[in-house]
Amino acid sequence: MIADNHAVSVIDGSPPTIRLRGHIDSSTSSAIGDAFRRLSAHPHGCIRVDAGGVRHIEQACVQALAEGVRTVEASGAAVKLVRASRELRTALRNVGLIGGYQGAYGMPYRSGLGWESRLDLPCEPRSVAVIRAQAAAMAARLPFTPTELDDVVLAVGEAAANAVRHGLRAGARGVIHVRCRADRTGFCVEITDPGDGFDPERVQRPKAGVWQEGGLGIYLMRRIMDAVSYTFDARGTTVRLIKRASSAAPAQ
Repeated sequence: MIADNHAVSVIDGSPPTIRLRGHIDSSTSSAIGDAFRRLSAHPHGCIRVDAGGVRHIEQACVQALAEGVRTVEASGAAVKLVRASRELRTALRNVGLIGGYQGAYGMPYRSGLGWESRLDLPCEPRSVAVIRAQAAAMAARLPFTPTELDDVVLAVGEAAANAVRHGLRAGARGVIHVRCRADRTGFCVEITDPGDGFDPERVQRPKAGVWQEGGLGIYLMRRIMDAVSYTFDARGTTVRLIKRASSAAPAQ
């Protein structure tokens, strides 16, 4: 342990860990900031934030935590939040830092030359908005135009809605796995649902002026994205969407 003020501890290790415990009030904000700055000043591939001992956290400390994460990301390291309560995850989601529910991990982390994030969400309609928000946050790291960014979010929303709509039989429960990547080549999202799958080649282009149930979302995805593909295996159905970007590095 290289620093400790009771509520905030910085523990040397591989990876180094910032441990939060007890009642995290406004008097702790500066200690949280100091801990992140201390670790971001030295090269680390990943920094853990262990929130398993937190009983309550005030909003000022949530902001300090969010600023600390962004400071570490700017230094090129990743942040992994572990053992966080539902209260803390909700607070972080409200400041745009994390995109999932309890048990989901949505903070982007460096992967090779780009960024990556993962979410595990209930196969329920409320998860669609979370997936859209996560895709927007990741795609915004690339030099997309506002129209391209809107297209990405629309296509991902359609894919997520299809996963929720067709991923489970009525009344059943399951989980959707989401993986987003942003690198020099573009943006990629993979959404896996526990559904049995279908034949995507049988989905026809909608006829002008003729309403039909189903198929429109897949048609839109194919029009908007540069590549749309499906995989069917023991995990269920995985749709993979790719949007290529210009040859520029992801935003920091």
